Amino acid sequence: MIWSKIPRVWQECFEEAWKSFQEGSRPIGALVTDGEGNIIARGKSAAFNKLKDSVISNNELAHAEINAMLQLDNRIYTKRSAYTLYTTMEPCPLCFGAFYMSGIRNLKFAAKDKWAGSTNLKDATPYMSLKAIKIEQTIYCLEQLSIVLNIYFEYMIHFGKDSAVTNSWKEDYPAEAKVAEKWFAERKLDSPLHMEVSEVFGMLQDQLDRQILGSVQVKG
Repeated sequence: MIWSKIPRVWQECFEEAWKSFQEGSRPIGALVTDGEGNIIARGKSAAFNKLKDSVISNNELAHAEINAMLQLDNRIYTKRSAYTLYTTMEPCPLCFGAFYMSGIRNLKFAAKDKWAGSTNLKDATPYMSLKAIKIEQTIYCLEQLSIVLNIYFEYMIHFGKDSAVTNSWKEDYPAEAKVAEKWFAERKLDSPLHMEVSEVFGMLQDQLDRQILGSVQVKG
């Protein structure tokens, strides 16, 4: 798939994730849309430093989804059941709990997160069973992009070494992990200010295609 074919709301969600990466923080982005599909809030992961337009920064609670939902003033956004939270990574316990309590009823995420993803909290308690929540995962190529960016970032903050997080992701995404390892070794994303996320997406699709072709040739 080419970037121009990706739904605009997902393009913008990943642009938020890429801005976070460009500013030195975890590459996760989030958006909130109203019932008509208009984007009414944006959020970036800002736990590692001060990021532009973030409600909270330099705090372990400064997740992309939190930064997006904190922009929803109760005096303005009064009927949220038709709203949708978009995020590039399956929400963690903090973000899924905040989503559930926010009044938003629809959640769409890109990548499954075996390590911290907590959509399984839905219906886990009587309270968490009260609301008619709809959860959807999106296009696989966006899942791949999210995982590669996040594994690359984990290597950056752990000096190229695997962590419990990356080891967990590698189990579900071996091909994407291989790309992230190769790119990190080549320092391919170390100058992100000179790149657009659409360019990174195209590079990833080309790299995965080459890996598949190489695997076929080896088997043949």
